[in-house]
Amino acid sequence: MKKHIISILLENESGALSRVAGLFSARAYNIESLSVAPTDDETLSRMTIVTSGTDEIIVQIHKQLNKLVDVIKLVDL
Repeated sequence: MKKHIISILLENESGALSRVAGLFSARAYNIESLSVAPTDDETLSRMTIVTSGTDEIIVQIHKQLNKLVDVIKLVDL
C-alpha cells in the first residue's frame, strides 16, 4: 500500500467535513492526515487528506467521495 494525497474542493457548509470523515469511517479507510482551509471563494473550502491504500481502494474512495453532494472537485496529488 502506498500513500495518497487527495485534495477536495467542497462546499463550505456545516456538516461537510463530518460527511467526508464519515465516509472514511464507515468503510474502515484510515485518514493519516487531514487539513481544511478556506479558499478565496467564501462558499468553498479546500480539504487535503493523506491516506494509504492499494490503487483499487483509492479508486473506490474517489468514487464514493464524488457521490457526496458537497464535493465540487477531487484531485489525487
